[in-house]
Amino acid sequence: MTVGVLFCGGKGTRMRPLTYYIQKVMMPIGLDQRPIMEYIVRHFVRHGVTDLIMLVNYKREQIEGYFEDGSRWGANITYVPDKPGHVGTGTALLNAHEAIGDRRMIIFYSDIITNVNFTEMLSFHSSHGKWSTILATKGWKLRVGTAEIDSSNLVTSFHEKPTIPVYVNTGISILEPVIFDYLSEFDPTQSIDLSRDIFPQFVKAEQMVAYTPSDVYWEDIGSIERYEKLDNALITKLMKV
Repeated sequence: MTVGVLFCGGKGTRMRPLTYYIQKVMMPIGLDQRPIMEYIVRHFVRHGVTDLIMLVNYKREQIEGYFEDGSRWGANITYVPDKPGHVGTGTALLNAHEAIGDRRMIIFYSDIITNVNFTEMLSFHSSHGKWSTILATKGWKLRVGTAEIDSSNLVTSFHEKPTIPVYVNTGISILEPVIFDYLSEFDPTQSIDLSRDIFPQFVKAEQMVAYTPSDVYWEDIGSIERYEKLDNALITKLMKV
């Protein structure tokens, strides 16, 4: 059985001053101005993942008051508050071990919006038999221009906000419960980061594969600049709410 684990406890510092008043996952998007998190919940349910665990902290009351037990969307939502002290993605996940149990997890950072096909991604994961699968997209558009410079400091070419042909980790992954064996080796009172502390170990053990669909829509909405530039009509079209 698969459970969705949604990270939604961050303070959203890159979206201040808006997030002084609104939890970032509750920011309205799309033509109908629904909360980011509602699009995410509906997408999980659409792919048959109805058990959702929300890792909450900052302004958790806004999330819990809106979604309650999730039944309005056909979901079953459990809330796990972060413990006081240092909080990292691995720390928050370890704190939710009891709620997750021995279930497979789809890890989701809730300031991301995507139409990735979870059904196909889960099938891909199962067929490879590894501990983890990350969603990776090719091509990252820089938000600055780049220059090529010769030995005399003459600029020989200039590229405005080029797209770099590398695979980007979207922050969305499927993890097997073996991850808790690795997390338990760390001090739970310290900040444990999945990408920094755990994923390199999975790579070394050859237990991580990448799901790389060519047509997936993926957008990180974690800053004021990105939020202001959202194509709300496209979000409503692709997310099919």
